[in-house]
Amino acid sequence: MIDMMDVVKRYVLGGEEIYALNHVSLHVDDGEYVAIIGPSGSGKSTLMNIIGCLDVPDSGSYLLNGKPINKYTQRQLAQVRNRQIGFIFQGFHLLGKLTALENVELPMIYQGIHGRERKRMAKEALEKVGLGDRMKHRPNQLSGGQQQRAAIARAIAVKPSLILADEPTGNLDKKTGMEILDLFDSLHQAGNTIILITHDARVAQRAQRIVRIEDGKLQEGAVNEDAVSVV
Repeated sequence: MIDMMDVVKRYVLGGEEIYALNHVSLHVDDGEYVAIIGPSGSGKSTLMNIIGCLDVPDSGSYLLNGKPINKYTQRQLAQVRNRQIGFIFQGFHLLGKLTALENVELPMIYQGIHGRERKRMAKEALEKVGLGDRMKHRPNQLSGGQQQRAAIARAIAVKPSLILADEPTGNLDKKTGMEILDLFDSLHQAGNTIILITHDARVAQRAQRIVRIEDGKLQEGAVNEDAVSVV
């Protein structure tokens, strides 16, 4: 699924070279549920951007499903993002004038999926996340948890090979956040590959495997639930 070898991403700030990713290697198997945890400035956002084909490394290699992503053009990267990766963010990014069903359908329009099939896939995804009775509701008619469920439905509707979630419970209260993490457990049990980016050790503990990042370097291992990093 994911093979990153010796990946480097650096920036120059005030004449000083800063390594956001410092020779990072990461392997994720198909069907794994991995949490990447780290505080603000650790490099986790840069790592997420490269995994999600929003950016490319300065050096090193990145294979996604066996393809050399670091050699792709911007157009090819856009195609990978659109067809192979389902993004879930802290902000729900739903369009207020559209219903939940229409929000889930929207990315499929750009993929060229025709109306009847698009609607079928969107309905199936919304039912999977427990919003079968809220399809015609607009975002302002949904709770925060329901909006995140709609965003998850949008991410999984086309059955991407990878689900990439960036702080998916960050805007939710504790109870609703736990419900969303329960949904991630269900998606994983159904065979989905999930990478969850978080600063919260309690959220990371829900994953099958934990990878810590600090100062642009990765380290495998469990985290202490009491040692929750601050954004």
